[in-house]
Amino acid sequence: MSMICWVLKLSPAQINTLRATPSLVGDLALMTQENQIRAQLDKSIRRMPLGEQKGFEARHRASIEAMPGAKEAQAQIAEAYARLAVLGSIEQALDLEKSWHILHYLFTGNIDDSSVPGSTLLTGEPLGEDLGYGPARLHGVRETRDFGHFLENLDLARLQARINVREMTRLGVYSMPMGLNSDTEHESELHAEVAFYFPTLRDYVAKASQSGDGLLIWLS
Repeated sequence: MSMICWVLKLSPAQINTLRATPSLVGDLALMTQENQIRAQLDKSIRRMPLGEQKGFEARHRASIEAMPGAKEAQAQIAEAYARLAVLGSIEQALDLEKSWHILHYLFTGNIDDSSVPGSTLLTGEPLGEDLGYGPARLHGVRETRDFGHFLENLDLARLQARINVREMTRLGVYSMPMGLNSDTEHESELHAEVAFYFPTLRDYVAKASQSGDGLLIWLS
């Protein structure tokens, strides 16, 4: 099963609420991932010819409802949404997919939580229940600002120059390219992956930093 990294911008008030009620973190993760699934489905539907959209939606809804435990799952999601009303408007989360460990390695030169703020994706204040790969980790306003400054001072070309498939594979960096392609071809894949996810992460964190917000990060 893949380990996906989520990064969510939180206001100071939302951070205080989550610290006071850590059980809401599990609801927040569930809601975030449910919203992502819905957004991806909506995007796929919009790409279809208009005449096919309603039929596809109806078939998809019927297939979901026919799954064992569907009603219970929908009730659980509805209850989570209701409990999260106390947080007010919630920012759209950033989904780093499986690139998070590659980015962490390029930021730090290590595979563990060795240095701050470069290791922000793997560190922070544990909060709430185990979400599959440990609890979510919270970063306050100061830590988020420090991470934003760190990312702002990085250069994409220099990060890409650190990519070495053999060394990264030897060290155990997660989600390295596999298959019969050459190291050069695998490194080209990683160059493209970093070229997309690094600026996306940098800009998301910059927005949080500039607005005086914090971050919640988790793996699922």
